[in-house]
Amino acid sequence: MTLSPADPIDQPCSAGTQTLLCLALFGAAYTAQTVSPVMLFYTIHLHLSTTDLTLFFTVYAMGLMLAFLVGGPQSDRRGRKAVVLPSASLLLLAVLALMGAAVWGKPMILAARFIQGIASGAIFTVGTVWLREMAGSSNATRASMLASGVMAFGFAVGPFASGILVQWLPWPQLLSFMIALIMVAGAILILRTLPETLTLGRASRVQIGLPPGTAAGFFCYLVPCGLLVYTFTMLSLIAFPIQLGKAGFVQIYFVLGLSALLVQGFAAAATFWAMRLGPARAGWVAGLCGAAGCILGYLSVQPGGWLWVLPASAAIGLANGLSMASGVAVSDRLAPAGQRGALISMFYVVVYLGYSSPTLLSLVWGRHTMERDETLMTLSLFALTMTAVIATAGRRAMAQPYSAKAADQAEHT
Repeated sequence: MTLSPADPIDQPCSAGTQTLLCLALFGAAYTAQTVSPVMLFYTIHLHLSTTDLTLFFTVYAMGLMLAFLVGGPQSDRRGRKAVVLPSASLLLLAVLALMGAAVWGKPMILAARFIQGIASGAIFTVGTVWLREMAGSSNATRASMLASGVMAFGFAVGPFASGILVQWLPWPQLLSFMIALIMVAGAILILRTLPETLTLGRASRVQIGLPPGTAAGFFCYLVPCGLLVYTFTMLSLIAFPIQLGKAGFVQIYFVLGLSALLVQGFAAAATFWAMRLGPARAGWVAGLCGAAGCILGYLSVQPGGWLWVLPASAAIGLANGLSMASGVAVSDRLAPAGQRGALISMFYVVVYLGYSSPTLLSLVWGRHTMERDETLMTLSLFALTMTAVIATAGRRAMAQPYSAKAADQAEHT
């Protein structure tokens, strides 16, 4: 079957319908990150190791990547709503399982986080495409970036609220997860009312991998851009609170929540900045912001320097938002309508390889990697390297949008 490059929806949905989907995406994003301070709480109170803490984030990322590989292509075949709605129900079950982790311990945390990753990944990637299609072709790029901004806002508010609950209120994990349950239940009710958008150009079979004609743009732009999204964000979730705790700072749960709020808050703001810059500039500017965040983070973990966490988190947030927004926009530009789900899924796989960076770095450099301030300076060099790739080969590759003729030729060679 040859897919039509035409948009899957003839007329844009109403602004109210798009707003409802944004609310559902916010609820899923809130739930995804509100558990971060609780994971640190579980690690300390169940007497687990720093490596265990990194694993709680890595198994979540593994679930996300599995969902990205399968969820996007499935939505290209079955429809957006047919994937997002059951995924939201699965997310509800994952939150219930996390509530019982204090009793059942590490195995339950790992299993629940993996399930949470599968559910969240399908919602994030397919929900982004769904909103883009609701907006129609004339507003596609803005809608894609809006989805990134809405989710970044949820990622910001979730851990900040949870950090306050864990730091100062009783029953920390129970209260955090009760709010998450309400958020997910509300998202399910909203999703049930929304229309399907993929009515034309459905794939005849599930296609996993890169759509024809997109390899250059993927490897030269989307891969380095995707690695900039969460590699540095994880510093605020793991390295900053651990190193501050070693330095004698007591309010580590609150600092985790505050730094996550700043990271994701600035990520949301950076989404609108990315609209002004355009993908050609937003990608390499993100790399510079990531390098600056690492350098400021190095200053923050020195004796008496904890206030540097604030500008460090802000710079990391700018890197997060700029790279995510530009990556989504370029994914939309490179692929035909019926295969956008597949390409954006591949981009998100790369994004969450960065989410797994603490565990990967610990395997390479040792279990105390996240406790060493030299790690921050090494990552600043990595950020500058990604900046150079995006500004040169990546910029050339993304300047070549989807061509139906080129893709058709690639399919038959």
